Amino acid sequence: MNWHASDGRFMAVRLKPGANLIEGLRNIFAESAATAMAVVSCVGSLTQVDLRFADRPEATRLRGRFEILSLTGTMDAAHQHLHLSVADEHGQVRGGHLMASGSVVYTTAELVVAVLPGLHFARRPCALSGYDELTIAPV
Repeated sequence: MNWHASDGRFMAVRLKPGANLIEGLRNIFAESAATAMAVVSCVGSLTQVDLRFADRPEATRLRGRFEILSLTGTMDAAHQHLHLSVADEHGQVRGGHLMASGSVVYTTAELVVAVLPGLHFARRPCALSGYDELTIAPV
């Protein structure tokens, strides 16, 4: 295992109704001048979310009112790898890979992220998984 340490700088932001969740995260990334970022916490609600479920090639669009139960993942300058779980009005939980195509804030999205100075995240092809996977390098 090859690991790298960083002194994280935490940032907090509230996204308002109608905002796109990933666009909001992308704005934080850009404004922080980050080269590596991790999502630490997110609570709030959505009216639309595009998720890709496990081992499925296509996204599924959910519409309604959903409570955000968790959002976690990593971001680099060009990509994000985010997993989201939401609950509907009956408490049924759905979760998966959050797609960039659509995630609309209903009342709020309260985010805490860790900007990781000294690290650079990127995605490279992995022969073992067959996907572009996270690479971590010192800056």
